[in-house]
Amino acid sequence: MYSAAKLKVPGGKLISVKVTYWHTIDGVQILGDFFIYPEESLNAIEKSLVGMDAKASEQEISRHVQSVVDRNGITLVGLTPEAIAQVVKQAIKSLNGE
Repeated sequence: MYSAAKLKVPGGKLISVKVTYWHTIDGVQILGDFFIYPEESLNAIEKSLVGMDAKASEQEISRHVQSVVDRNGITLVGLTPEAIAQVVKQAIKSLNGE
């Protein structure tokens, strides 16, 4: 299944995601007008989400993204791990018709 969702981060930027999944997340593409340093680290965040249970909570996804950010020394500007988690869950919920 494939879906997309968008979120305007309060005081931040627009983030949108495209998610494919069945029982686990098969692919994630994160887009928006935010900044991330180093730029190639966005790919690391996207890849790290592949394989996560599609039923993972927003908090679990947020903690996971935060650990990737911390481990890789990533700087997020106009974007937070919580915002990524929120929009990923929105996309999954829209696929489920919730």
